[in-house]
Amino acid sequence: MYAIVAAAGLLILLLTPAFGCASSPSVERRETVAPEPPREYVDTSLVPSTGQTIRVHEGDDLQDAIDTAQLGDTIVLDAGATFKGPFLLPRKTGTGWVTIRTSTPDKPFPAPGTRVSPAHAPLMPKLISWKGEGVVLADRGAHHYRLIGLEVVPSEGSFLYSLIWFGTNREQSLEEQPHHIIVDRCYIHGDPKKGSRRGVALNGRHLAVVDSHVSDFKGVGEDTQAILGWGGAGPFKISNNYLEGAGENIMFGGGDPIIKDLVPSDIEVRGNHMAKPLRWKKNEPGFEGTQWTVKNIFELKNARRVLVEGNVMEYNWEESQSGFAVLFTVRNQEGTAPWSVVEDVQLVNNIIRHTGSGINLLGHDNNRPRDQSQETKRILIRNNLWEDIGNERWGGTGI
Repeated sequence: MYAIVAAAGLLILLLTPAFGCASSPSVERRETVAPEPPREYVDTSLVPSTGQTIRVHEGDDLQDAIDTAQLGDTIVLDAGATFKGPFLLPRKTGTGWVTIRTSTPDKPFPAPGTRVSPAHAPLMPKLISWKGEGVVLADRGAHHYRLIGLEVVPSEGSFLYSLIWFGTNREQSLEEQPHHIIVDRCYIHGDPKKGSRRGVALNGRHLAVVDSHVSDFKGVGEDTQAILGWGGAGPFKISNNYLEGAGENIMFGGGDPIIKDLVPSDIEVRGNHMAKPLRWKKNEPGFEGTQWTVKNIFELKNARRVLVEGNVMEYNWEESQSGFAVLFTVRNQEGTAPWSVVEDVQLVNNIIRHTGSGINLLGHDNNRPRDQSQETKRILIRNNLWEDIGNERWGGTGI
């Protein structure tokens, strides 16, 4: 197999050892084809409300307000108030969006396009849960919800599987998948001592996480992510967020889609800061004492038409994996999705630094026979800055 890699303006032809060597006269030569870009993008423009405003104060029933709201309505939650869930976003009929937002006015709250931080938490209502699968879940077919300026967190001392579920991969068809849901300027974080499995599960269509802070997703002996998608069709937008996950900061794949032939597609990952805090790393000043399961920063196991541009990826070390920052490793994870593929991927204009190794690219799933997954195709890696890769501090192979 040939992999075409463009770096700093140079076109490099890589030949994987499994398919021959540079001196072999029988190597098949293939025409270079550029990756196909995403066919559609998630539109995250603000849509003005056309309905009523429903105000919810501390002690009120937020689920009742969500059930009562019609498309076009805005639900305003008191900043600083705490609401105990879990909460279900039901499917509604009609047109427009249900907006669930903080009562803090647009000023002093950060404007659209501005990333929030933990410092903005006092301006947000807090949604919590200590039971069930998460804090906010979308019902089958739920659509057109926008969450603005919410803090979403487990109850103190609780470990939750996922804080936000947009689809659970139990939906039987594309029509059942939740769609057109946007997380906008939210602060989503696990318990500082116990962590949580993941921040946002993207298993639907037309889903986005923008301008948000997603942190403290960590565990011991298990995979954890800030954002994970494995059973949704897409498109997806992940833009201008701070993302913190011990296992993977972002991953697509890692579980077999229940819908036959589904590949998460049309994925835009742009302008994010993905990092693992050094307080998680043994032998670093400020180490908190728990050696969380650390793997990599960005991984694709089943994905098509992916644009990864203008991100900063930093602080990743050899621990439960060998320290690669970026993995394009096709996987038929559970053996039931032989259509799994990684293809049409652009990794361009990113900064990758302070990590044990750079990128791991597989042509085939080496955990299963080649007829159990598809061949990796059309990967473009261009104009990325690789800095402080591999040394005694980070471990890994340094390539």
